[in-house]
Amino acid sequence: MDYLKALTVEQWAVIVAVAAALIAAWQASIARRAVREQLALAERIHREQNEPYVIVDIQPDAYYQALLLVIENTGPTVARDVRISCDPPLESGWEPRPGETDLTQVLQEVLARPIPILPPRRRLTFLVDRQERFQDADLPRVYTFTVDANGPDGKVETAQYSVDLDTMKWILREDRPTQRLEDKLVGIKQAIQALDRPTRRPSTTRTRRGLGQQQRSDSGDTE
Repeated sequence: MDYLKALTVEQWAVIVAVAAALIAAWQASIARRAVREQLALAERIHREQNEPYVIVDIQPDAYYQALLLVIENTGPTVARDVRISCDPPLESGWEPRPGETDLTQVLQEVLARPIPILPPRRRLTFLVDRQERFQDADLPRVYTFTVDANGPDGKVETAQYSVDLDTMKWILREDRPTQRLEDKLVGIKQAIQALDRPTRRPSTTRTRRGLGQQQRSDSGDTE
């Protein structure tokens, strides 16, 4: 305290100037860091807005009572070299008949092969399974898809999608809301087809024979 009291006005002015300079440098450093963060954020937003966005999902189709694998680019630019992996490996419960395609093999080949190019709004759909899948307890219910792709500015950030098939179980129930309407439409279609069928006409020969027999019968009765 005695040392501070001994300082002259000029010395206090120097101390104040040095402190002000340090504060100004600290504020400038904070401002520069904030500017760098804002620029990085703006660049990231601009890049994400102009990058492809590839989504992989399993979606229910209530009309056909089926599960569909959907690969879609919802971004504004082209996705290239799209690579998709699935954990665990995607399986179908559809048992192929002799000569039919094995869906499990098809699905695993689709996911194992990179997609060279996927334009914006392009949607690829593959059949996975039917609603009978939920009766098979041995098949996995939850799948995780990992997607890597390249965009106009290089590699796109890796995306992961988790799909729980149990959430779709009730969507594919057999007694769906449109079932009665569909049954009525089928009935109407069958009735229209029945009306359009041509009606057979009796042949002229049969008609004449019938008339001849009737005339002979009439003459016999007269005698």
